[in-house]
Amino acid sequence: MIWIGGAFSAPSADAQGTSREQLDDYMSRLVTEIRASVPDIGSYEPFLVLHVLHDERGYRVQASDLLERRFTTALAEQRVRVIDQQARQRILEELEACYTEDAPFCRASDVVGRFQTAGGIFEGSVLPVRGGTEFRAKLVVATGAAELSPGEILGTWSVVIPPPSLDPVEDLLPAAGAVSYGAFRSDTLGPEALGELRIDVRTQDGTPAWVNIDGEINVPAPATTTMGGGRHLVTITAPGHRPFSGYVEIIPRGIVQREIILARGEGQIWVRSSALEAVVLLDGERVGTTPWRGKEVETGPHTVRIEREGYEPYEQEFILEHEQVKDIYAELRELPGDIVVTCLQDDVAVFMDDLSRGPVGSCSTGRTLTVKDVPAGRHVLWGVRGSDRTSRVNVVVRGGQAVPLSLNLRLDPSGEVRDANAGRASEEELYEPFGGYRWRSGPYVNAGFIVGQASFDLDLPGSGASGSYNVIGLGGQVAIEYLFDPFKINFGLDFIYFDEFAGFGGTRRYHEIFLGLTYDFMPRSSIRPYIGGRGSYTGLSLDEGGDGGAELTSNVFGGGVFGGIVARLGRSATLELGAGYSMTGTSDLKLNTDGDTVVGRVENWSLISGFISASFHVGPG
Repeated sequence: MIWIGGAFSAPSADAQGTSREQLDDYMSRLVTEIRASVPDIGSYEPFLVLHVLHDERGYRVQASDLLERRFTTALAEQRVRVIDQQARQRILEELEACYTEDAPFCRASDVVGRFQTAGGIFEGSVLPVRGGTEFRAKLVVATGAAELSPGEILGTWSVVIPPPSLDPVEDLLPAAGAVSYGAFRSDTLGPEALGELRIDVRTQDGTPAWVNIDGEINVPAPATTTMGGGRHLVTITAPGHRPFSGYVEIIPRGIVQREIILARGEGQIWVRSSALEAVVLLDGERVGTTPWRGKEVETGPHTVRIEREGYEPYEQEFILEHEQVKDIYAELRELPGDIVVTCLQDDVAVFMDDLSRGPVGSCSTGRTLTVKDVPAGRHVLWGVRGSDRTSRVNVVVRGGQAVPLSLNLRLDPSGEVRDANAGRASEEELYEPFGGYRWRSGPYVNAGFIVGQASFDLDLPGSGASGSYNVIGLGGQVAIEYLFDPFKINFGLDFIYFDEFAGFGGTRRYHEIFLGLTYDFMPRSSIRPYIGGRGSYTGLSLDEGGDGGAELTSNVFGGGVFGGIVARLGRSATLELGAGYSMTGTSDLKLNTDGDTVVGRVENWSLISGFISASFHVGPG
């Protein structure tokens, strides 16, 4: 019977006999050639002929015992003895263990070499070729003979067998007692339970792929393996490609062939840099500016280059995997620049930043001085001639550019400091990597509006005002602040007038004296989010209203948190928008006319507030 694509066909007896006779003829010619090549072949008796074959790619394939029977018959006709069945069975059991534990690196000669009864071994291999199937026999010394070493190859012979004698698909069927990959139960090793799986994989760029079967077998593609019949899970992966996963039904005594084509996958690339709006080039093509997120990027090797004028470029090569999010952060280093100094007097020595380092050069009328490779940032320059000095000048240097100052270094002993960039807000703005104005450290005055909602419990025995309240109010905020980037200290006062609620028709005022500390998350940006905390001393004043109405007061310590966004409006002003939450402990309500008389209590006080305010710098930066 011949197995073709999952169906049986029965050739005629005459055709079958003719094919076997032709196969016997090919095997006999092969053995004759071997005996002629190895005249002392009797020294290596007995020989072992096994039906466990492997193909030329290194993967063992399951072939029928057809070749073995014909090869053994041809050897016997040439008076070459084959080992007895008992030794053969022991070797087969060792081979099964070897193939299970060491695949795909197990070789028949490694096993046979452990048996003193075998002097040599023929290792067979098969390879489908044009015009039929090529059968190759390799003679290997198993235990050593004469001056030969175990494992030494004496020779390799081959014969091409055309159909119908042997067909690479129809006749290379699974056979009993052989295992290619993986361990199988003893009751599944018969030919009636085994099938063959052949998997070929192609990728778009020739990237090697790996085949995984049932989570146990993991080999490079292409793969040919024998396994028990039934359903098996096949997973195929290759770097930079979409993985394949699916089930394959193996039919006993059948051959299942699958060709899988892996397509490129998709991933994402997120590019950021220390300098915003740097140009991003993906594989040499401009795709945007930082921060940039690339979605649905084809997987595989890529190159990202980040450039900005005045900065050293950044470049990174990587392989993007399927569904990977590649995060790239470039710390761009600003290049140095030059300063071109023009003097109105002759022989003026020019100093920069530090007097102890000496002059950086000199200039005269009609002869400028170029100070090269100046680190990017703010610098101070001045000139000296004899006992006279020039004004000290602030200079902002931008990376990779020459700054023509036209400083007009007039001799002026007053020592005043002036800014060479006065009126040139664009250079001041560009100095900051995030495109913002430089923030001035020092004291600020803050004033603004506040709205809040207070929640509290009021216990006032003998009145109808006891209960829980939620009241809304409006008020103002004033504070003195001190900025030392990225922190700021706040000391000030919030005061709120609440809406009328039961029993109190007169004054309903709340104030909070606070001391706080904030932290800015983006200290080099014109718009900064911040968060902070503060302690407070709070006071509540409630007036019953009307003639002779009692006024009640409460004072207690508390604390809270607040946060928001502050925006730089110029060199000396900011605008702030934020919200806060504060709470206090239990406090006594006392008569204002008699500070020692307790008439009730305020409990569970909390205040949720929002505010908007402006700050103005009031001192040197």
